[in-house]
Amino acid sequence: MTVVGSIHVDFFIRVPRLPRPGETIKGHGFAIKPGGKGANQAVGCGRLGLKTYMVGKLGRDFAEFLLSNFRSNGVYTDYVYVDEEANTGVAFILLSDEGENMIAFDPGADYRLIPDDVRRAEDAISRSTVLLTQLEVPLETVEAALSLAKEKGVTTILNPAPARELPHSILELADIVTPNRVEASMLTGVEVRDAKTAAEAGRRLLSMGAGSAVITMGGEGAVVVTGEEAYLVPAVRVTPVDTTGAGDAFNAGLAFGLVQGLPLMEAVKLGNMTAAIKVTKFGAQEGLPWREELEEFLKRKLELIKPFRVQ
Repeated sequence: MTVVGSIHVDFFIRVPRLPRPGETIKGHGFAIKPGGKGANQAVGCGRLGLKTYMVGKLGRDFAEFLLSNFRSNGVYTDYVYVDEEANTGVAFILLSDEGENMIAFDPGADYRLIPDDVRRAEDAISRSTVLLTQLEVPLETVEAALSLAKEKGVTTILNPAPARELPHSILELADIVTPNRVEASMLTGVEVRDAKTAAEAGRRLLSMGAGSAVITMGGEGAVVVTGEEAYLVPAVRVTPVDTTGAGDAFNAGLAFGLVQGLPLMEAVKLGNMTAAIKVTKFGAQEGLPWREELEEFLKRKLELIKPFRVQ
């Protein structure tokens, strides 16, 4: 398993509610945590027991803190590079008491991850079953990672987050594309409001070159589109305390299922369950489940997830 993507330090403040523009709100519970979509997904895979290589770049400022965190979560750091001239990527996160969040980030060293860095990780990628990447690093680096993985016969997952326009040349390299409803709307021009419009957006993504599409819908679950078929895989009902990193947890669970050789629909069930466990706990990485937690959750919840065909 190889993850190519961003590595951040997250600065959290809890607030009673998200502020309006121009408003100052008194917060509490300040915390500094490892983050970044790429790092979150790598830690998610590592905690689920996959041999996971991270390909990313960070600055000297937080290097030891982040490298140590990867190693303690089962992630190999052979291809995590330190740029002496850049700051590590940072994110500032406001987390409301209702579990909603607002995020701003500075990519820092993430935007210095170049295609040559990916090619230096060719050995790890070629020995992987799945490659997972996102959009917090330069698009040319994303394309290089997907292209190299396809060349090696590795299954490719593109999590197109944060939302931005993408050339078809990148979508054509994705065996599975996993946007949330906002990202799917931006990519396709289809306003995703429900399962039916998610299926429409998914079909549009396939027409743009993606092999299959999985549109994540938060508490509603995920819509899986393959060819002309579309199914809603319901989410497991839980009481959320922190939705930060839910999408990253989903992608880690999805990758875990695919590495185990499961069909896409079954892997999506694992993605939903991994995300459900995560949102019941605080922290984008701290809340990610370990394999034992997922296995216990499976025993109690698997029968509750029955996919429905979307017309």
